[in-house]
Amino acid sequence: MRRFQAIVFDFDGTLADTMADHFRAWQAVMSPYGIHLAPEDYYPLEGVRVAELPRRFFEKYGQPPRDEEELVRQKEQYYLAHHTFAFYPGVEGLIRQLSGQGVPLAVVTAGLLERLRRSVPAGFLEQFTAVVTGEDTTVGKPSPEPYLRGAEKLSVRPEACIVVENAPIGVESAKRAGAYCIALCTTVAREASQQADEVVESFEALQHVPLIKQLLTSSNGAAHRGAR
Repeated sequence: MRRFQAIVFDFDGTLADTMADHFRAWQAVMSPYGIHLAPEDYYPLEGVRVAELPRRFFEKYGQPPRDEEELVRQKEQYYLAHHTFAFYPGVEGLIRQLSGQGVPLAVVTAGLLERLRRSVPAGFLEQFTAVVTGEDTTVGKPSPEPYLRGAEKLSVRPEACIVVENAPIGVESAKRAGAYCIALCTTVAREASQQADEVVESFEALQHVPLIKQLLTSSNGAAHRGAR
């Protein structure tokens, strides 16, 4: 039976119910250019590096590129000023259990580190051994680089990682990295994540997945650390 040592989580749409706030922030900064983003313009791009999104929006609407770095800065400011941060039900309890068992945990997100630090409740990220953000990679999802970087930071082979994702682009990234992927139906329909190894309806359902239960019941996670 395949042996797993670590769990790697996407953040937005997986751990935190933040995607609607990100969408509204992008709507606000693109509107002055006459671009009125629809959900189908944004949600299929979930997982793409933040710095790439303005270019994609302008290309889709047939407009020349603008100062993408400035637009990202404005979007991040809008998000921080207007967001209503919330974890999905079951997140805080399961992360606390896994961390308490000594299971190596990582976050791999296309988001930016400063935003995470300023919006995530104090102490939450400290439960993770590693955090990989959009600034840590040269190519974002669906490239395997983000999840390869996460495994590297955990000192674990990618094949020994369970990745929890909600976005099809993120699922593709995880599978290309060689990880086992569990997809959540938090922001897209089940049919969109068929590339995943397993699909569950919610974060709360994760605790009932056999592979997760095995990690939870392992004594202090000792059997899951150290192998390369």
